[in-house]
Amino acid sequence: MSRQTSKARSTSPLVATKPACAPLLRMYRAAEKARPKTWREVEDAFVRAMEEFDANVAAGIADIGDLQNGKGDFLNDLIALVLEGCGGVQLFSRGGVPGFVFANHNLDVTYPNTGVVRFTLEVKAVGTPRHPLSPTQKPIGRPGSSDLAKRVKEAAFKTIDLKAEYGRIMASRGQAASAPSGNLTSWLRSVPPTSYLFIAARVVSKTDFDATVAFAHTAAQVMDGVGLFCFGPASEVEPTTYRIFGVPREIGMDQVLYRACQDLTALRDQNPEPIPSSALGPAADAQAALSRIDKEHDAGSNDRS
Repeated sequence: MSRQTSKARSTSPLVATKPACAPLLRMYRAAEKARPKTWREVEDAFVRAMEEFDANVAAGIADIGDLQNGKGDFLNDLIALVLEGCGGVQLFSRGGVPGFVFANHNLDVTYPNTGVVRFTLEVKAVGTPRHPLSPTQKPIGRPGSSDLAKRVKEAAFKTIDLKAEYGRIMASRGQAASAPSGNLTSWLRSVPPTSYLFIAARVVSKTDFDATVAFAHTAAQVMDGVGLFCFGPASEVEPTTYRIFGVPREIGMDQVLYRACQDLTALRDQNPEPIPSSALGPAADAQAALSRIDKEHDAGSNDRS
């Protein structure tokens, strides 16, 4: 069984130290001082920071680490900051959280810090301008939707695994069915943890925009809420000068963040729900069985010595 860990969430060391990420760090530090409670309070500053960061990407100032993690880490920190402001809670990072299949999930932003996880979120930032590490890309850059299929599947699986484990724990107490039945979406939304996905996508065409919206709606069949924010080049000759694209209201970043805040507010005054020692997941059960076999083998060896 993996050992669970918990700590108050921390901000990205990559964003704090890498030169290409300096615009992102400045924007986040300003938001820390302002303590925003809605996405609308930060969306313009977010777009301006992304313009500067992507200009660094296009100029070759960013390395592969910046490209893979810089803006994703930044968005993760920013979303968590807004949620802490509007929900009135401290969010945490937890490791070794058991799922139904995998016994070791690492959750960057979650609540509470002990017991059964009741709230989680995933954040994805997609789409890049053309840059020296991708010289054959079209001048306007890589479509945001190109990276979403894999990332939505990853977030969906983690959500299903965590919720299935909660259902199994409740079944061990005689309180709930041990597996989903009937409509999967309805079952997932009835079982903790409440799980959100937030996506910021740099879109480069109407086709890209439509595909991105479709991925968000697909993810919403698994997650409790999916918030989407789309921005993109004002023109092909200005690939890092951005404008905001309106998205359907039900997946709008501001609206979904508000729902997430309401969920956190409702959890704030609840006592953490302990994980029963008798409710170990299948993966943990297997590990425990192996440990027993090892002990029995050691005892047998001692008897024969």
